[in-house]
Amino acid sequence: MPGVMLVKQKVADVAQWNKVFRDPELDEVRRSHGLAVTGTYLDGEDADTIIVVMAMDDMDRARASPPRPRWHRPASAPVPSAPPRASGTGQHPSVDMGPSW
Repeated sequence: MPGVMLVKQKVADVAQWNKVFRDPELDEVRRSHGLAVTGTYLDGEDADTIIVVMAMDDMDRARASPPRPRWHRPASAPVPSAPPRASGTGQHPSVDMGPSW
């Protein structure tokens, strides 16, 4: 069932997060799970919080997406020994998804 995914996360460095998030290899990972970024935004009340909106081909396929570290780094990059990835704060993002109707 198609739908939308909304991710909201506080990051330590928006410019660094954006650089990693826009990596073409990372976009391929998202697309392989049926996700297409339709918008990226900054929270109106906290400029260190990003909001990403993605269209989903299928909710179950999106739920089978790789765990968080893969979302924030290309597959070819080494896994960092400590969290934050892509200048994240180490806090888990808020992820909401729902079907289209």
